[in-house]
Amino acid sequence: MGEREDRLADERRGIAVELATATSHEASAAAALGDLRAADAADRDRLGTAERDAAAARDRLRAADDRLRAADRADLEARLGRDSLREQLLVELAGLGELGRSRLEAEAGIVPVAVGPGLATDSNRSSDADQAAEPDDAAALEAALEVVAARWGAQPPIADAPSPGRLATLRRRYHELGAANPFAVQEYDGLRQRLEGLETQARDLRDAIDKTRQLIAELNGMIADQFRTTFAALETAFDARFQQLFGGGFARLSLTDPTDLAATGVEIVARPPGKKAQALAMLSGGERALTAVALLFAMLEVRPVPFCVLDEVDAALDEANVGRFSDALRGLAASTQFIIITHNRGTIEVADALYGVTVGDDSVSRVISLRLDEAQAIADRQRAEGLPVDVDANGANGHEADALAEVG
Repeated sequence: MGEREDRLADERRGIAVELATATSHEASAAAALGDLRAADAADRDRLGTAERDAAAARDRLRAADDRLRAADRADLEARLGRDSLREQLLVELAGLGELGRSRLEAEAGIVPVAVGPGLATDSNRSSDADQAAEPDDAAALEAALEVVAARWGAQPPIADAPSPGRLATLRRRYHELGAANPFAVQEYDGLRQRLEGLETQARDLRDAIDKTRQLIAELNGMIADQFRTTFAALETAFDARFQQLFGGGFARLSLTDPTDLAATGVEIVARPPGKKAQALAMLSGGERALTAVALLFAMLEVRPVPFCVLDEVDAALDEANVGRFSDALRGLAASTQFIIITHNRGTIEVADALYGVTVGDDSVSRVISLRLDEAQAIADRQRAEGLPVDVDANGANGHEADALAEVG
């Protein structure tokens, strides 16, 4: 006994050392967990700031794209207008003939090539030579116009405006030439309006996509928060119901993948009184049934429903467990109506109404019912009057009454 006492004292000192070491480790782990939570909060803040900065950058990018698109459109319109004006000017100058070309060359500072008298008065030039010279005149006209356009672009001309007669002549010649496409302005306006409408639709579509993504993110966050809140409440209620049904112990719910709530599973770890904690599959049949009932009652407590149908859930329970099961069932009956199929007398005793099927002498099945509060009142009245107690269920008598009495 002395040696055993010494061994026990040594063992107690070793356990005390292990306990002190475990306490130190637990404190270190708690400090590390606090640091991790602080770092996680800081990371979440930085992530929120980065997301807001990204959203602002996207808005600025869209605004820059819109400004760039507007600038490109204005540049295109300016170039189209300039090309159109250049073509009209070339047509007008070509209609003026030699006078228009010479005046344009003089404005451009181009010195014409001098020709001899024979070349100028040669009446034997062929028409083919005249036709070959026309492309050269057009090229010279375009070259002179390029020089003048560049000069006008740098410094507008300071010459006086044409006379009204000259303007009238130019207008008359312009109307005689006519328009190449009389519907060009309408077509341009239609295309411009269609382009603006498509750009507006594109902006609306991008805004709708961004809002939809934000809504999806908000919904995912709300679903995750609601799931975690409900799961925590369910876990607390499940542990309480487990202790109520088992008369002690504890039960715990855990997620298989807490990072992915859409695909995670749920694991159940239970420890009945006097046993170690183990998974649901390692429990006996009655313990598994009672654990499932505890989980069901916890669900009904967290999210009550109008009615619940139970089909012989107490078949594997003994009398003590049936009693606790009946007490829990009666406690939930205030908010949920239970319809129970059972052969267990302890469960039947807590019911408000009974429904049974019996077979009479004629071999015909009949459904009989009995409300226990009404039957109790009839029995009390018959006892008070000194009459034999005979409770009839829906007018049943004989074998039916006896069968219902056996059930009740």
